[in-house]
Formats: sequence, C-alpha cells, structure tokens
Amino acid sequence: MRTSVVTSAVPKRLMRSPQHRWQLRQQAFQIQPFLIAPVLPGETLKNATMQSRVVTDPVRNPLIGWWIEYYLFYVKHRDMSGSADFQAMMTNPNHDLSAYAASATTTYDYTYDGGIDWVDQCMEAVVNEYFRDEGEDYTDHVFGNLPAAAVAGSGWWDSLQDDSVFKTATTDPDVDLDASGTTTASEVELALRQWQFMREHNLTEKSYEDYLASYGVRQSASERVVPELLKYERNWTYPTNVIDPTDGSPTSACSWAVSMRADKDRFFKEPGFIFGVCVCRPKVYSSSQDGAAVGILGDAFSWIPASLLSDAGVAWKKFDGGATPTAPGPLGANVTPDYWIDTRDLFMHGDQFINFALSDADANLVALPATDLAKVFASDTMSKSFFVDSAGTDFLVKQDGVCALHIASSVRDTSPTTVTG
Repeated sequence: MRTSVVTSAVPKRLMRSPQHRWQLRQQAFQIQPFLIAPVLPGETLKNATMQSRVVTDPVRNPLIGWWIEYYLFYVKHRDMSGSADFQAMMTNPNHDLSAYAASATTTYDYTYDGGIDWVDQCMEAVVNEYFRDEGEDYTDHVFGNLPAAAVAGSGWWDSLQDDSVFKTATTDPDVDLDASGTTTASEVELALRQWQFMREHNLTEKSYEDYLASYGVRQSASERVVPELLKYERNWTYPTNVIDPTDGSPTSACSWAVSMRADKDRFFKEPGFIFGVCVCRPKVYSSSQDGAAVGILGDAFSWIPASLLSDAGVAWKKFDGGATPTAPGPLGANVTPDYWIDTRDLFMHGDQFINFALSDADANLVALPATDLAKVFASDTMSKSFFVDSAGTDFLVKQDGVCALHIASSVRDTSPTTVTG
C-alpha cells in the first residue's frame, strides 16, 4: 500500500522592489535614521539604489568642508536587546510585545504612539557596535534625543589617557610576591610573566577573537550576533556662496547630490530589517591644543629607538594638567587631570597646525579634548556653533531622498489596489 506524503512547496522567488523615501532635518554629528525596511528569512537583496539631495543652513566658515555619510545595515532580531522576546514572537503568536510599544509619538525616530519601536531597537544595536568603543553605551553622548557620532579625524591624542586610570602595566611590579623579604628567581620570572601579560592586554589592541586565536581557535564572523554593514558611502564638499533673498547678503552653505548603489547579493537568514542611518560631520580643529604635538619629542625614547620598536610601553610620556602645569604638554592648562600620551600616535595619526588665535568663533574650533580629557564627541552647543544662526533655529542639515530595494522574495502582492475618495 502506497502512502502519500503532503509537502508544502516553497513559492518560487520573484523580485519585490519597495521604495523608501525620507525627508530629514538633523544637527551636525547626530546619528539620524532614515530608512527601515523589513526582510524575511530566505530573501536576498540583489541591489539597492539611493539618491538624496542635502543642504545645510548657512555656515560660518566658507572654506572648511563637510562630510555626509550613509550607512545601510542588516539588523536581525537576534542583534537587538529584545532578542529573546522577538524570537519568541516568531514561534508564539500570543507572545506579548507591549513592553516595546512607544508611549508617545516621537519625531526623531518617526514612531507613533503605541507602535513597536523597531527603530530604537535597530539604533541601539547599530550604535553600540559601530559608533561606540568598549565601555561606552548607546545612551552616552546624546543630544536632541539622538546619539552623536564622533568628530571626524584622528591625531596624536588617539591613546590619550587620564593619569588616574593609566594602566598599571607601565609601572614596575613588586617582585617579592609572597612578602617574605626574600626575592627568589622564580618570583622574578613569575612577576615578569604577569607584567608582560598585563602590558599585552592593556597597551595593545586585542579583541576577544584575538584571545581565542592565541589558543588556535578561529571564530567565524557569522557567529557574532551583531548588525551587518551592507554599504557605506561618504561624500565630501566645500561650502558654496548663496545669497540671502531677504537682504541680498552673501552667505555660505554646503550641499550634496548623493547617488549610491549596493550591488552585492546579500542573503538574509533571519527576520530583521534593512536599516539606514546618516551622519553629517564638519571638519574640525581643536582649540584645546596650544601648539604642535612635535613639542613632546624631547628625548630618545619619544623618537622610538630601533632596538625598542616592539616595546609597547617605551613611547608613553606623562604630562601635567591643571592651571599651572610644571610639565606641560600640548594641552597646556586646558585640561584638568594629568595625562599620558603615546608618541607613536603622532607618527601614526598626524596633527593639526593653526597660526591664529584659538578663540576665533568662525574657524570650526571645538574644545576637544575637553577639560576631563573627553576627546571625540561634540556637544549640542558645539554642533550648532558651525552655523551663522547658532543661537536661533537655522542650524540644521536638511535632506530629501529615496532608496529602491530589489529583493528576491517569496512574498507576493495578493490584495488589489483600491481607489478611495
């Protein structure tokens, strides 16, 4: 007797081509979402095309350029802080997600009162992974209800560190480990091993994957539950002259006409979203730096002798902060705590050079590093300072755009188009 088996056939994949449009008004350095498009398991993004027009309100400096940046991510349910609930939702239709509903309508992430705040879930996952360092959080460095991106550029301050938290690996360890008053050869050997271990982990860039690799373990990137960057685009422009129609006076503003494509196939194994954020960053200079950082190169160790090139601690130097520093560094009295600089960073990342007073309000100067040595995030006040109307309301970056997604999918449009009115 033959037994028949009924199987559910997977529909043939066809192309769906949703278009997502946006119109935004954001401040400099804000990480602003502009697109959120749901995707299903088994779908493939074949390509995406994006166009946008971006203009700023009148800016103070007519010479210094700005960047506009776009990021497209694939954010899975498992990447989000609500991962457990979202996975349960997919297998249990009665699972309660009311805890993730917005309590009020918000404009900055375009979420209506009572709607599931998927934008916030995606933002948290993306910001923590791509815009924050270890020890920082999504809720740090926020203004206008949106998290801020770091200021553009790097320099000799890359490893700048407060003396009070400077790693103990740079100090000489006590080798009398058992406090017996007698220092044995084995204690010296053990102390050396401990010191080398601490220095290796505190003064070099080492990830958890690197730690596993030291034991011969290779972790696949696919095992990491983090958003995937699908496309990144960065466009630079200089301000151009514009005429104020009310009085005919000339001002300067930045504008971009952006066109971006993502043509690499991306297969989606899990439910989630294609999620886009944009950041507009002006080129900035530090008003906290009194002079060129080459002034710190005052001894042989600062110049990193060839015999010590592999020594991670040789190029570290300590400088005084405070009102009257006795051992001043390039930050002078502009910072409060004593601090350490790795002179290697000057060779690796570069410096700035300014030949006028650091009080010029029109020179894109920011007080970073701040008095507490915070060095990479601008404040709300700083983000407005680049604009002519910094004390008013015209301190925004405005844009209009559209993104067309072409996705191989089993989803079909099964409902008719209706005409109302």
